[in-house]
Amino acid sequence: MGKKTGREAREEREQILKLKHKYENRITIAKFGKESLDLRDYANALAKFIEYLQIMSEIKKTQDFYHLKPSHFNSKTEITEMLMISHIFFEMARIYDAIPKFSGDCQKCLDQFVIFSANQPYQVVNSEMVRKYLKKSAFKNPEVFRHSHGQIYVQSKKCFVVTFCYGTDHPITQDYRALKDILLDSNPGQEMVRLYYLYSSEAVLRWEHSAIMRLVTRFLIRPILLFVAKVILPFILR
Repeated sequence: MGKKTGREAREEREQILKLKHKYENRITIAKFGKESLDLRDYANALAKFIEYLQIMSEIKKTQDFYHLKPSHFNSKTEITEMLMISHIFFEMARIYDAIPKFSGDCQKCLDQFVIFSANQPYQVVNSEMVRKYLKKSAFKNPEVFRHSHGQIYVQSKKCFVVTFCYGTDHPITQDYRALKDILLDSNPGQEMVRLYYLYSSEAVLRWEHSAIMRLVTRFLIRPILLFVAKVILPFILR
C-alpha cells in the first residue's frame, strides 16, 4: 500500500476526532433517549437509542450494532456500559413490539438483549425485569418476550451455588447444567430455575465475603451436591 497523502491523513485524523467527540457524548445521547421514552415520544427515543448504539458499533468496529457482543467489551471496566446496552435493546424491543411491521426488529433487539444478559453479573436483574413486564401484560406479543426470558437461562452457563462450590468447568457443574436444561422444558421447571437463580445469586454474593460460609460450603454443601450428582442425577439425566 502506498503512503497516505497529506489530505488522506488529515481526513483520517478528523474522522478520529469526530468519533472521539461522539463517544464522549454517548451517555448524554442515551439519557435523551430515556427521557423521550418517559415522555412517550417513542420516535425520538428510538432515534437516540439507535444513535447511541451506532456510536458503540463504530467504536468497537462491528458491521452494525446488531453485531455488538459482550466479547467486544472489558468485563471489568465496561460492565456498566454493557448493562446500559442490554437495557437499550430491551426498550427498543418494547417500542418495536407496538408496531406489527417492526416485529423483525423487535426480535433482533430481544436477541441482543439476551446476549448481553446471559452470564453477566446483572443477569438475574434483567431476567426479573422482563418477568415483571410480562406479569403486567405490558406487551402486544408476550410470547416473544417470554421466549427471550427463558433464553437467558438457556444460554447461561451460571449455576451460582454449584459454580461457587466446584468452579465453572468442573464435571459436577456440567451435570447440574444438564439438569437445568431438563427443567427448562416445563413451566414448573422454569419457575424452579428462576427461583434458584434469583436467590442463589444473592446468597453467593454474601458467601464470598464470609469465612464461615466458605467452611459450610466446603464441609456441608459440597458433599450434598456431590451426593446428588453421583446418586440421583444419573437416573434423571440418562
